[in-house]
Amino acid sequence: MLVRAAALLACAAAIVGAAGRPARQANALFEFHSNPWLNLHHILWARGERATPPADMADAERSAWNEGLAFYAPYAKRNLLFDEELLKIKEALRTVETEISLDGVAIDAGVKSTLERLMPIYRKHWWPAHDRTNREWTAAARKLLDRHGAALNAAIARAYGVTPDNPVWVDVAVYAHPNGAYTTTRPTHVAISSTDSGYAGYAALEMLFHERSHAWGRMLFDGVTETAIAQGVKTPPQLSHAILFYTAGELTSRELKQHGIEYKHYAQGGLYDVLCGTGCGDRLAVHWRPFLDGQRTRAEAFAALVASFK
Repeated sequence: MLVRAAALLACAAAIVGAAGRPARQANALFEFHSNPWLNLHHILWARGERATPPADMADAERSAWNEGLAFYAPYAKRNLLFDEELLKIKEALRTVETEISLDGVAIDAGVKSTLERLMPIYRKHWWPAHDRTNREWTAAARKLLDRHGAALNAAIARAYGVTPDNPVWVDVAVYAHPNGAYTTTRPTHVAISSTDSGYAGYAALEMLFHERSHAWGRMLFDGVTETAIAQGVKTPPQLSHAILFYTAGELTSRELKQHGIEYKHYAQGGLYDVLCGTGCGDRLAVHWRPFLDGQRTRAEAFAALVASFK
């Protein structure tokens, strides 16, 4: 879902206003990385997305690149978020950002040899531009976090009743996931796209907190499930995810409004309807917002929201 043009213009003004401030908040909340190994891994999983071979690419390089894509083809059919081997690869590559080889990395031998064989080709043709894009996205996100991060972090912590374990590790990649970003836990590890327009501007601020909130998503899933069973109600399978979206979106909107900035939730572009049915965003506003306002307990909000699906 694209960020409104007006929001992008407002974001530019906010970034200018934040220029020169030390990124203490950003550094305390998120640890950003631009890792060539993870970028290459995600590109190969995506069948070469964001890495079109140039016309003058040597035949030997083109052949090696195509062989690597063919090797990764079975992995492309597997889920980045739930497949155990892909999760293992993601976490292993997180530790070798500055390494020139994958010596000692405990992943499938075929994956390791493919990545090592293609890395010189990737570095030659794509990585300088990809790394620059990742770092530009990170610089913009840091400036927004420096202005709004502490307040948003405190609001998120109150909403989930937790003490966040910060900073959260974030790998910025030109391609991260078909939806633009994903998060794995144990430890919390975010991968987020630097090229997806839906993650630009203020949406970057919201979605960073949305992604890190997945560390506590289980409490939403359990709350919806237990309440639905108690009431005998069948709720949409993605209702808890919609609550997670709403919480980060609404709290981001409130924080920005304190600075005179109007912002619509990322999911207000139609995603709420996809996640939990037509009008679901309105249901969340009626039944979940009072919890964020401190007018209901979390249990009361679950009860009211679930009951709205009877």
